[in-house]
Formats: sequence, structure tokens, C-alpha cells
Amino acid sequence: MGPAKIIACSRLYHSRQGDYRVNYLGKASGGLPWNHRLPLALAALALLIIITGGWVRIVDAGESCPDWPACFGGWQFDVPPGEQQAWWADHPGEADHRWQDNPEFAYSSNQIFTEWLHRLLVGIIALPVLWSHYAVWQRRAALPGVAEAHMHVTVLLAIQAAAGAITVGFDNAPWSVALHLLLAVAFVTALLRVALMARLAEGPLSERFHIPQEAAVQQTRLIAGLSLAALALLLVGAWLATGYHRGACGGGWEAWPLCEGTLLPGLELGVIAQILHRFLAVGVGAALFWGGQWMRNNGGRSVVTRLVDGALGAFILNMFVGGFYLVMASDSDYPGWLSLLHLLLGVVTLLHLTVPYISRKKKNTTNILAKIA
Repeated sequence: MGPAKIIACSRLYHSRQGDYRVNYLGKASGGLPWNHRLPLALAALALLIIITGGWVRIVDAGESCPDWPACFGGWQFDVPPGEQQAWWADHPGEADHRWQDNPEFAYSSNQIFTEWLHRLLVGIIALPVLWSHYAVWQRRAALPGVAEAHMHVTVLLAIQAAAGAITVGFDNAPWSVALHLLLAVAFVTALLRVALMARLAEGPLSERFHIPQEAAVQQTRLIAGLSLAALALLLVGAWLATGYHRGACGGGWEAWPLCEGTLLPGLELGVIAQILHRFLAVGVGAALFWGGQWMRNNGGRSVVTRLVDGALGAFILNMFVGGFYLVMASDSDYPGWLSLLHLLLGVVTLLHLTVPYISRKKKNTTNILAKIA
């Protein structure tokens, strides 16, 4: 057999092996179709749920749909005030405290629809997550470690649903909103980890994702520290936005970058929280800039340094968004769309940092992104 025929046979063998791998990962024998794109799509849907959840907080609609799946016993969103008040009177155990304080209180149809849509999206994502979990379990032999990683996704989904109920039960208390956001980010991160591990099981990544092994080990702790710092900043921001302390520094140009025109106008809890949030933001920004420089000096440019640069870019933009959110406020009226953009950029910044961290191998702390074609 000549060299040309040997090469041709080798290519045919590897082609068939590749087809077998794709078919096996795509649809197991007698099982459900699945590949790494499904958890990626679910992560995108989870981000949409975070956005709708943020809007629920902004419009104060957390308790505007007291029953499920209906709202006030019906399916319409334009529930007249009289029907809302009658429903609360018939269900005193689920009565809104706002109605208890003010018998004339009623939610708008926009608030009711916002909360209903948020819950609907949560219900929609549950089915494909369970589908994905079962499909991955069917092909666990071909996807080493992915089934265990997917278990984290399923467990987080159940915990997050319970956290949502707790948030409503505690009337959107600041700590419950921060916990709800923490679990949501963890859920998205877990889905991205499943997608990355499954993609590597289908074949090695291209050379542009190469990370030197020594650099990967050195970067792990730094990425972990940056991720924790960005997470702390995000949670403090969520607590501030919900804890009615967002107006502690007033509004207009006196509210930012200073607080009521000075550095520390008082020692009230809201003022201290605002100043802490801003100093923490400066620290996180400096750490992102220094961390990216250190990584480039000690390992060269890589996919990790590009992700850190992306986090820094989103962070800088978010600082100005947060500032203009306060500057544009008037008479305790804050622009909701800027608050939502502030939340989204905060989550994007954090995900830029968690992706390289979750790609590490636990046993030898190297980075699975170091696998190249």
C-alpha cells in the first residue's frame, strides 16, 4: 500500500470516527438529542430572566401577581383595583402589606404583566434544563464529568426557585434580592461550565484558545480573586438598589461622584453604603487593570487576558452608567432603564471573569482552555 493510499485510509478512518462522535453526542442510541449548544442557549435565556427580574424590582412588581399561574384568580393583566382588593380580602394570608397599609392600593396592569412574564420564563427554562440533564446522563460515558457538572445546574434551578418564593415572601427585602441575584449568576455560570466541558468532549479547541500551562496555574488564583471582588460589588449594588438607600446621596450632579456635594456628608447607613459601594468600585477597577497587565507580562496575551480586558471595558462603561443613574434622578424618580443597564453590565463583567475560572481542572489547577487542536 502506497503512502497516498495510507493517508487516504487514515483520513477516512478519522472522518468516520468524527462522524461517530458527533452522532453519539448529538443523539445517543434510543436517547434524546443533545449537544453543547443547548446549555449555551439556556444560559442566554437565564440572562433574560435576570433582566426581567431586575425590571420587576425596578417597577416594584414583586408581589403584583399573588397566585400562580393565574393573577388574582384570572388570566387577564388589567385587573381592576376593586378586584385586587376583593381578592386580598378573600385571601388574608396572602394579602399585600401595601394594601394592608392602604386599602385603596392596587397594582397597575404593567406591574402585573412584568411579574407574570418573569415567572413564565422561569417555568419555561425548567423543562429544557430537565431535558438536558436526562440527555447528558444518557451519554455520561462519552462526556466525562459533564453529568456531574449538570447536576449543579439542576440543583441550582431548584434552589433558585425557592429563593424566588422567599424573595416574594419577604417583600423583596434587600438581603433576599441579593441572594436571588447571587443564585441567578451561579446558575448561568454553571450552564456555561457544562457547555464548555461538553464542547471539549466533542473535540479540542482551536489554537487561538491556547494558554501555556504554567501561565494557567499562575492565573487561577488571580482570576478567582477578581471574580470574588466583582461579585461582592454586584451584590452590594443589588442591596443598595433595593434597600431604599439609592437616594442617600440625593440626585443631580451633587450625588455623583461626590455625595450631596461632599465626600462624606454623614454617618447614616445609606450614606456609608453608597460611599462603600463607590470605593469598592474603584478598587475593583484598579484590580482589573493591574490583573490584566500582570497576566500579559507573565504569560503573554491569551483568551484569558482578552476576557479580563472585556471585563474591564464593561466595568468602566458601567461606572459611568451608575453615575448618570444618580445624576439624572429628580425628586426621588430614578430612570429605570439605566438601573437595568447597570445590572446587566455588572453581570456581564462578572461572567467575563468566571468563564476562565470555571474552565480550570480541579485536580491539577490547569486550564482546560489550554487544550488545542
